[in-house]
Amino acid sequence: MAVRLGDSNIFLVGGPLAFPGATRPDVGWDCNQFLVKDPGSNTYDLVDAGHGLDFEAVLRQVATVTDPHRIRNLCVSHEHLDHVNGLPHWKRLGCKIHASAAAARKLHEGRDPTSEMFGARIAQVDADRILEDGDHVRLGDRDFEVILTPGHSPGSACYWDGSTGTLFCGDTLFAEGGIGRFDFPDSEHEGLVQSIRRLAQLPVRHLHCGHGPSVEGAAAARSVAASLRHAQSYA
Repeated sequence: MAVRLGDSNIFLVGGPLAFPGATRPDVGWDCNQFLVKDPGSNTYDLVDAGHGLDFEAVLRQVATVTDPHRIRNLCVSHEHLDHVNGLPHWKRLGCKIHASAAAARKLHEGRDPTSEMFGARIAQVDADRILEDGDHVRLGDRDFEVILTPGHSPGSACYWDGSTGTLFCGDTLFAEGGIGRFDFPDSEHEGLVQSIRRLAQLPVRHLHCGHGPSVEGAAAARSVAASLRHAQSYA
């Protein structure tokens, strides 16, 4: 069963926490994949596509909530293989892919140095929409602002809904003060600090990360602040 996060219209459908007790080796390094419902139209959107090696299991999770063909859009948080190699599967089901310009360029070429450092190429797929900083995307029944957050990767993007305080942050930061790695071939520490500093200005109440648990309530903003302190500690 997909994991409903609190009383929201957001469901966790991929990643280790979506499959408690699973022993399949590929599950452990997959990213979180979030399904967001629009109750008015009964349509859905996704954040991130995972590594695709467990796609049939993810599809079964989605099917506990809705027909996978009802998914309209998939917003990419960044271009690393554990977040994008499931994209061709969703594209074949009719899903529209949204990605930052930097991520979209790599996806078009099917090349990413960080993913190749781990021994794999990323999927070669064309984005349907190129996202710029300040753009808005529809996730469920809400308009989310696109916040470009380079640092962990050049193409990192977060999605922010100020009306509910909901932030999808990819691997820019994690719960309890975690931060994305900045020792990859095209990652950059100062960029990561600047990106997290932007996020720390937001009144976050619901924090959904690319790996690990989500954070709810006042703890969410405290978690982002702790991530900023953590990132700055390496200066």
